[in-house]
Amino acid sequence: MKHPEIKPYDWIRVGNRNCVVMNIYPSNSPFGVCKVVFNPQKPTTHDVDWNGQQWFFPERPDFGGYGRDGCPFVRKLKKGI
Repeated sequence: MKHPEIKPYDWIRVGNRNCVVMNIYPSNSPFGVCKVVFNPQKPTTHDVDWNGQQWFFPERPDFGGYGRDGCPFVRKLKKGI
């Protein structure tokens, strides 16, 4: 499914969260379209997919991981939009 063009360091809105794009997956990836980091207080990473109208977090048994403070994507997240 065609999704809006994005690249690393872009801001996207997933549900009610502002997210920084960390990585774009290859087309037809089982993980979705990209990986993002969100939640400046406790930076959290998660895969994101596109449903034709909006970005969403695919359901997974494990919600995601945590970003490290030294990561440039986390630094951008903490600076804000």
